[in-house]
Amino acid sequence: MKVLHRVIGPRRSLKRSLLLNILAALCFCILLAGAVIIKEFYEHLEENIEDALTDEAYEIVSQIDPARAGYGLDASALRFQGIEGNYRYTVFDDGGGLIAGGETSGEIWRQLAATTLGLPHPIALLGDRRGIGLRARIVDQEVVILVSTFPKGNNQTRFASLLHELEEEIWWVILGLVVVLTSTLFATRQALSPLRSLSDQAHQIGPSAAGRRLDVAQVPAEIAPLIGDVNKAFDRLEQGYQAQRDFSANVAHEIRTPIAVLRSSIDRITDPELKTMLTQDVDQLDRIFAQLIDLSRADAALKTSFEPVDLHSVAVQVATDLAQSALRSGRSLSVTGAETVLVEGNAGLLTIALSNVVRNALQYTPEASEVEIEVLANPAGWRVLDRGAGVPDNLKTALFERFNRGTLANSNSTGSGIGLAIVKSVAQSHNATSIIQDREGGGTAFSFIFNASA
Repeated sequence: MKVLHRVIGPRRSLKRSLLLNILAALCFCILLAGAVIIKEFYEHLEENIEDALTDEAYEIVSQIDPARAGYGLDASALRFQGIEGNYRYTVFDDGGGLIAGGETSGEIWRQLAATTLGLPHPIALLGDRRGIGLRARIVDQEVVILVSTFPKGNNQTRFASLLHELEEEIWWVILGLVVVLTSTLFATRQALSPLRSLSDQAHQIGPSAAGRRLDVAQVPAEIAPLIGDVNKAFDRLEQGYQAQRDFSANVAHEIRTPIAVLRSSIDRITDPELKTMLTQDVDQLDRIFAQLIDLSRADAALKTSFEPVDLHSVAVQVATDLAQSALRSGRSLSVTGAETVLVEGNAGLLTIALSNVVRNALQYTPEASEVEIEVLANPAGWRVLDRGAGVPDNLKTALFERFNRGTLANSNSTGSGIGLAIVKSVAQSHNATSIIQDREGGGTAFSFIFNASA
């Protein structure tokens, strides 16, 4: 099936459509050519029969020898006396005497007597038969030869002649078919090569190469307007993408500065309880803002910027970054599993995704317990294991939706509803799957698994 798709293209493809249309036209031409051959054959049938009879008459003339008995002919031979074959042969002397054969009626001889020396002459016979008379001079003696079609084999002879004619032409038809098919495959491939080039060019366009456009120089004139419109659409997308990037940069600049000023002002508050409460609020605001920026980066991620990433190294980095915070909250972190697991991806985004999962696990697991980051090799991925209260079944999918915050038993706070949405977006950009399952013995097992084609 793969070979067939490579030759004629997949279903509903332009290549297959072109080939099938050309083949349909070719079959019509073959049928038309066959009809023309048959029509021409029957139009020239009488001429062909007369030519064949004349050839047979000359063949008999070449075998006549007046110096020999019976003119060198065996009158009892099958071709003179038999009833098989396509032709019957009769030889007369100049006076109408029978030398060999059996066509001896007076009407036949009357027509033969009127023949001219050396010129074939049609002879009328009963029924649908055809005959040719030929007068020849051999060693000062004239003989007259009659070659006629045999009644029994007349229709068979015509059909055999038609088959012979078709056999002679069919090889030219087959040769033409092969040439046309080869030319069609080559022409189709050449005609579609600009589209393959355009596909390669389009694959390279992305956030890291937003200024690239499809080249219209080599495309057919019929497709050039479409490519021009696609390039204009890319221009509009680039403008929108640039506006989004500018907005993110402006937001980062405009919001983080006031947050820093606000944090500095809070540090001057003398009331410890108020200061602690306001500091927590500012920290949460800063964290939500950072998550929004991470979510925007994850949504814009493309595989063109991917490179080999070691999942074990990412897990160690995340564990190292969060170890101090985990210890302060009375919890611990560990990294287990495979030592080296390489995947194609964006190391920064994968680090952000795993960090969000581990933070959630540390937040919801009870004190004096451990959060384990297990590195998986087959298939590649991570599992983050905790001993918390677990996640209800109705939330295992909903928690990945943006701004969907679930309140769990072992935590007095709720998240922003963005962290797991970031994880889901990073997973989708890496052709990976993120799922939440119950851990054996209690707790939650969060899995981030790369698909085989990733």
